[in-house]
Amino acid sequence: MRRNKVLSLTSTSIAFLLVLSLSFIGCGTSGESTDVAESNGSQDAGPPYEGEELVLSGSTTLLQVSEAWASVFMEEYGGTIIINGGGSGGGIADLINGINDLANSSRQIKDEEMDAAKDAGYDVQEYTVLYDGIAVIVSSNVSIGELTVEQLSKIYTGEITNWQDVGGNDVEIVVIARDSSSGTGEYFLEEVVQIGKTLEDNDYTETALRLQSNADIVNQIKNNDNAVGYIGLGYLDQSLKTLKIEGVEASVETVKDGSYPISRGLYVYSPSKELEPIARAYIDFILGDEGQEIGLQEGFVPVD
Repeated sequence: MRRNKVLSLTSTSIAFLLVLSLSFIGCGTSGESTDVAESNGSQDAGPPYEGEELVLSGSTTLLQVSEAWASVFMEEYGGTIIINGGGSGGGIADLINGINDLANSSRQIKDEEMDAAKDAGYDVQEYTVLYDGIAVIVSSNVSIGELTVEQLSKIYTGEITNWQDVGGNDVEIVVIARDSSSGTGEYFLEEVVQIGKTLEDNDYTETALRLQSNADIVNQIKNNDNAVGYIGLGYLDQSLKTLKIEGVEASVETVKDGSYPISRGLYVYSPSKELEPIARAYIDFILGDEGQEIGLQEGFVPVD
């Protein structure tokens, strides 16, 4: 799916860019970088990756920005890039099973997943591609404006069940969370529900509505009263009411300066250091200036 709000290139500008032979510099854990034009010979022959295909799956947090990256990359360099969701765990499982070429993840790969990848013969590489904040959103009728991490933890474990207990109206809290395959859901569990893994016995309340995507949570919050949920920063829009956490608003600026307490890295995983040319070029592109600018426009924080 193309996202015209990110970037629109005319045929004249594409030709100009091709003549300039732009270099995209990547900085993954492999320490390699590739000039897209030089690695494929003269661009006079046409788009260098025409006829090649790249498949990604995983994190829904990275879904929109990945679609934007893919759209611009294909427009400039050709090839076919297929972006699927499925959650961070699903994307990493696809990588281990040889179903995708790259995995999007909103959490770091687990030890057991890394062991499974090694057993399958893979030398998995990690690339930090963006940083993200987790915004806490509530229904428009919720009267409070902020919570502490401790209050959030008690809401999501079911210890606090009424908005009145945190300064709101005397109504029951509707708790909305991500499902078990979600990297965002796992991050929120460890950092908020378990307060940085200091309370590892804590778990989501059984009454929590567990949903598959950021978009699902947004729709539930908009269409219901008294609800609380959380989404990646890139999914915020002006129609949503957000809560300050520890007195700090979720924004690109507060994630960048480290003042917002619920933030994390976003990752792309590859099965090895040795990649197909289109996969290497794609990673270099998203880590380069143009790719990082697209990430910023989508509401994330660049890695540099």
